[in-house]
Amino acid sequence: MSRKYNIHPDFARFPVFTFRFSTPIVWLMNLLIRVTRWLAGRSFNLEITTHTLLSADDSRFNVFVMTPHGLDKPAPALLYYHGGGFALTYASNHLESCARYANEARCVVVFVDYRLAPRHPFPCAFDDCYAALEWVVRESGKLGIDPSRIAVGGDSAGGALAAGVAQKARDEQLVSLCAQLLVYPVLDNSCTTASATEFVDVPLWNAISNRRMWEMYLSGDRHGETPPYAAPGHGQLQNLPPSYVETAEFDPLRDEGLNYIAALQAENIEVTVNETRQTIHGYDGNAKSSISQRSMQERIQFLREAFTRGME
Repeated sequence: MSRKYNIHPDFARFPVFTFRFSTPIVWLMNLLIRVTRWLAGRSFNLEITTHTLLSADDSRFNVFVMTPHGLDKPAPALLYYHGGGFALTYASNHLESCARYANEARCVVVFVDYRLAPRHPFPCAFDDCYAALEWVVRESGKLGIDPSRIAVGGDSAGGALAAGVAQKARDEQLVSLCAQLLVYPVLDNSCTTASATEFVDVPLWNAISNRRMWEMYLSGDRHGETPPYAAPGHGQLQNLPPSYVETAEFDPLRDEGLNYIAALQAENIEVTVNETRQTIHGYDGNAKSSISQRSMQERIQFLREAFTRGME
């Protein structure tokens, strides 16, 4: 690839391509991800149960409840929404990361297998994610979850879902979340920031793919306006929970993440910032990199502090 970007050698070999969100390409990509996930065949030192839930339109979707062995109850919980441009299924590294959050932050992780675009454009995935939070609040006693210590989190498109869910939970007074964990999140459908226009040729995720993603995800909206909670960077940010926001240097989403951090701080929201350098979107796909390992430790530390805040 071009040497014009100072990308760390750990991530410089990631491929450069532009993603097309046609139904056949998405189907093939998801097939490949599922095969790769199956071949990984990893077992986690957790109790994992599957639950089928109903969304706002009565569609069904699954959540996986990941519980560490010997966890004291009632326990804190993290609802996690995976990335993938709103169209791709979860990868093995998503499960591996959530297993670490569960075991090392000592919490229940509720992993949401939401419906995917382009077959299911907005608000399908968002409605699934919010319904999962409603279920956790409603069934917290049966699940052994402390409703005062519930966080939401996600990476990339999952970050958009988490941030939107946090805003709606506040607006509807569903629950007072203790934290939101946002890893290089999708936040702004305008695609007008410097990074969202400049980085057209960076590895893994570029500005062209980003614009196509939004066109695909919001294809169900017929009014031409951004629907509430779809692009959380445009939402109301007051009274949100303490937040962790991670950005990557050579990522089209970088500047919208930085703008979101500044807007949260302007509302006096406590923000833990992890502005990584020499990185690309999805850089932690190379989990062995020391940069990825440091970021994982920062996320886990943030969750630990969020779950213990006010308990001393």
